[in-house]
Amino acid sequence: MTQSLLVYDGSTDLFRRAAETVTRCATDITPVPWESDAIQAFLRAQFDDPPFAFILIEGESVHVGEAAVKEALEGLDVAAPVARLAEQVYPTAAAPFGRVVHGQVPADIHGTFPLDETAKTHIESLRQVHTIPVDTE
Repeated sequence: MTQSLLVYDGSTDLFRRAAETVTRCATDITPVPWESDAIQAFLRAQFDDPPFAFILIEGESVHVGEAAVKEALEGLDVAAPVARLAEQVYPTAAAPFGRVVHGQVPADIHGTFPLDETAKTHIESLRQVHTIPVDTE
């Protein structure tokens, strides 16, 4: 089974805690810090210049910015009106919020992009579900 990857700012305690919550609520999403070597290599391959943004890698698609917010909230079964509101607020709130909380403004990139084949090689191991074999003897 292939996991979706939620790329988050791992340098901030608030977002590390949010990533933990997402993991508990959605077993098919694996949070990965934006700062990780694998994600940086993926972002360079996918976008050339690694954008600092909210990103959800799902199937063969890469959702960025407000599209990532929408997809992530829908995946968590958040009520549709709440998900739509968050998606609408994100473009205006992202810059000031990013400046205050992250110390930098998220990249102005939004939408859903096809997963680049070269970029995929950098995240394949992160997307694999790891299970511990159980001895039934």
